[in-house]
Amino acid sequence: MVKKVKINPNGGRIKIAISYKGLIVASYVYQLWEAESNDVITTKKGNNQNTDDDAYFLPMPVSYNIGRIIDVRSRFVGLDPDVAKKYEVKIEVFQGDKFIDEAVDAGELGTDSNLSQIFIFLESNQ
Repeated sequence: MVKKVKINPNGGRIKIAISYKGLIVASYVYQLWEAESNDVITTKKGNNQNTDDDAYFLPMPVSYNIGRIIDVRSRFVGLDPDVAKKYEVKIEVFQGDKFIDEAVDAGELGTDSNLSQIFIFLESNQ
C-alpha cells in the first residue's frame, strides 16, 4: 500500500507509531529512505510481543523530511487462523502532539506466513 501524507515543514517533530490488530505474532523492519535517493537514513526492527514502544521520531529539522519515504515491512502469522481470520497493520503519523494521518493494510490471514508493506511518501502541506 502507498499513502501520501502532508506535513508542515515548519511544524513540530514528526513521529510514526506502528501497531497491529488481530490474533497475530508480528515482526517488522522500518526504514526511512532519503528523498530521490537509494540511501537509507534509519533502519529499526521490532515486534508486537513485548512492551517496547513501536514509535519512532524522524530526524530534525522537519523540512528535511519532505520527499522522504517511510517504509514498513511486516511479517506475521495468525495464532488461531481458524477463529481469528483478520489482521490490521497501522502506521500513524503525528506532528508535534497532533495526529495528522495514518496508513492501514488490513485483510484476511493466510494459512502460512503473511506479508505487508506500507510506504508513506512525505509531502509539504505548503
